[in-house]
Amino acid sequence: MAKSLSERIAARAVKKTSSRYAQNKATFLALRGEIKQALEDGWPVKSAWETLFEEGKIDFGYQAFRGYVNRLILSTPATNSTAQTQTIMTDPGLGQGDKLGQSDTKPTMEKQEKPTTLKGFSFNPEPKKEDYL
Repeated sequence: MAKSLSERIAARAVKKTSSRYAQNKATFLALRGEIKQALEDGWPVKSAWETLFEEGKIDFGYQAFRGYVNRLILSTPATNSTAQTQTIMTDPGLGQGDKLGQSDTKPTMEKQEKPTTLKGFSFNPEPKKEDYL
């Protein structure tokens, strides 16, 4: 079976005389599928790094590995139900769990009453005599 384009690009980047960062990233991207599967199976990130490091498949530190996992695996949109859940932004005016802008009721064009004063502290440069002790 022929390698995918991503795997061929990663192999080329490893061979090419490029920066250490680019080589490490290419190595990580080549192993991303295996790493993602291990994380979905419930293995900790550190266990995945230790195993790959001992096998000689990667030669960079745990902090760099963890950064790649966070940026390239965990921050990508979930494609199936077992992947990491995405944060849903909610609007205080909507029901809890409703996605922003997706409400059962259609927005109305009625004019809402605006508050005339702001809540909180307001400074008045003219002191009141009753406020003196």
